[in-house]
Amino acid sequence: MYLSDLTQNELATYLVVRPGEGSVEDAMPPILAYGGFWLMVDEAHIATLASHPDWRDCGLGLWLMLALLDRASERGALVSTLEVRAGNRSARRLYEKLGYQVAGVRYRYYRDGEDGLIMTTSPLAEPALAARLALAQAAALDKLTRRCFERATVAHSALGRLR
Repeated sequence: MYLSDLTQNELATYLVVRPGEGSVEDAMPPILAYGGFWLMVDEAHIATLASHPDWRDCGLGLWLMLALLDRASERGALVSTLEVRAGNRSARRLYEKLGYQVAGVRYRYYRDGEDGLIMTTSPLAEPALAARLALAQAAALDKLTRRCFERATVAHSALGRLR
């Protein structure tokens, strides 16, 4: 992760999902997933979201995004934005499930020349978005238990500590 964001950036909030119960020391390592945002005035900019390859397609990314949006709302964010590679279809599907829409393009944004898409939500307090996020939360928990049953107990325990 980004050491300066974790230690010096008061605008940054990061969440980490690790297996285990109890204290942070009991749960280190491995990191199953992590994500973070920067709160700039009333906008939560999702800076990073990643999950361990063994834990992909289990709902951790979805659950973590929901936790980030919840924390962002608590800290005063009215909307959320992010940038994603145009070709990263799985990430784009995840963000669209959470109500993000493409608001712009950063042409040749990445070093390899791929475009970056700027995505944003409608206001986080908007009832339609709140309903969509509630459905996504139920879907995330279902996905955790259905697709990754053996790992779900660990993840649910870790994710429960985020709330």
